[in-house]
Amino acid sequence: MGLLDTWRDFRANQRGRSFEKMGDLLKNQITTKEQRWEAIEGLASGGDFALAAPQLMKRFELVVDHGIVDKREKDRVVEILIENSEVARPLVCEAVRKQKRISWPIKLAEKLLAQEQYLDLLLESLNTENVLFDEALHERNIELLLALKEISSPKIVDKARVLVRSRDEQVRMAALECLEAQAREHEQARQCFIELLAEPLTDDNSRFIGLVKAIVARHNWETASPK
Repeated sequence: MGLLDTWRDFRANQRGRSFEKMGDLLKNQITTKEQRWEAIEGLASGGDFALAAPQLMKRFELVVDHGIVDKREKDRVVEILIENSEVARPLVCEAVRKQKRISWPIKLAEKLLAQEQYLDLLLESLNTENVLFDEALHERNIELLLALKEISSPKIVDKARVLVRSRDEQVRMAALECLEAQAREHEQARQCFIELLAEPLTDDNSRFIGLVKAIVARHNWETASPK
């Protein structure tokens, strides 16, 4: 390796370390809004977006108390990532699949992906294991179900019908909302409600079955086709 190559490698490593420090500022709870904004703009103008993009994604891992500031910073990161969509797209998909906080990566994925790709990403990111004490998993599933509620596709029904039997009440409710949205257009989703009504009533499921009855009655799904 020649002297010039050595110098280039040194500069690349130096830039990588600098970008990583700015990325760490974006997920650090004790940083100021001025420090975070400077880091965001520094990464945007750093000249190597392949290195900058993973660091910018770290901003979605932090929630700051001031909601307006939090949204402003995340909106700016979204804007930068959309401007560099080819680099950002795989990172955003990976965040939806694996990251703990995914509300903003989901919003970004909707903007970066074709509708069918977006739908498939949400579906494959759902975890249908019936786990009781895993708050992060349940929060992820809830975010994904709420996003799926806004899409109409029979592909959603199979996953949602599993999650209405989740051991976590909030996941069950989110899955029920998702199924209700699908049942307006897809008969197999409406049939899920009819099947749930046929289950024996117990102390554990009485509130849930009551909600199912209310939804069926509201839409008159026992006697009419979905609208």
